[in-house]
Amino acid sequence: MKNRLNILIILVFIFSSCSDFSGNEDAVEASLKPAPATRTTSPNNPTRTYYDLDAITFGNNTFVAVGERGTVRTSSDNGATWDNRTSGTTRQLYEIAYGDSTFVTVGERATNLYSSDNGATWSSGTTTETSNYYGVANGDNVFAAVGNVDILRSTDNGSNWTTITTANLRDVAFGNSTFVACGANGAVYESANGSSWTSRTSGASGNTLNGITFGNNLFFAVGSSGTLIKSTDNGTNWDTSPDSTVTTNLYSIAYGNNIFVAIGSNTVIASSDNTGSTFGIKETNYSFNDVTFGNGVFVAVGNDEIIYTSTDGDTWTKVYP
Repeated sequence: MKNRLNILIILVFIFSSCSDFSGNEDAVEASLKPAPATRTTSPNNPTRTYYDLDAITFGNNTFVAVGERGTVRTSSDNGATWDNRTSGTTRQLYEIAYGDSTFVTVGERATNLYSSDNGATWSSGTTTETSNYYGVANGDNVFAAVGNVDILRSTDNGSNWTTITTANLRDVAFGNSTFVACGANGAVYESANGSSWTSRTSGASGNTLNGITFGNNLFFAVGSSGTLIKSTDNGTNWDTSPDSTVTTNLYSIAYGNNIFVAIGSNTVIASSDNTGSTFGIKETNYSFNDVTFGNGVFVAVGNDEIIYTSTDGDTWTKVYP
């Protein structure tokens, strides 16, 4: 996801560029990040450290979540239990995608990792860029990554990345042989193969589009102040009439079980059917950063490492921690 620019990351850039420190750069960045939450769990295990989870995806019967300080959590039993994995980085991981038997995650300062064993081990990809990347998607043997400066493309499952074009984007999805990306000031771009991109008019100017998904031949994008738009022609034209029923920020949207489910700040909304013409508020107590769907279940993740599951977007069960 992906959802918010963290001003502390900007301070990290300033510190890194001004300091003459010659040691471990990741260690410096980690020391400047906000401290993770520490909670009392039981008399025998009085404290445990939890990190914010920013993104989650599903592939090969496995859910993989990523987030703060390179945190990786995996589940192979529909979210019932979660394993702690080692990513090899302390940088923030903002988004993750699955395709071609590979999980690929992107994040802070062009961090990009790939895993071919369901998130158990990770390798670093190669890019010449240094900016943040907030979205990644796979389609037709291509991974596309988007960030606040440009768009990247990989044809070897995340091993090497090529810079394609300049754009300020937050997320990208794939469907009907088309990549569609969204971002700052209502920006929308579409591409047939990730190598050339066309800017489209979304009608959401003034709002940041934080998340996008594809389902039932529809692309849906969500964003700030409850923005909700959809496209029936692979991102060329956009309908701004769908009502999200909320004015809080929406960060992510997913499709499954014939409905669309969107999450955000103290918000969960869901469509009444697979057309997404009408949405209703389902929850106002939970704040999530990302949501995905797989094996008949929606899984949402958030700060302090919370993970919830639902089959209908209405009733949610906490499964972690």
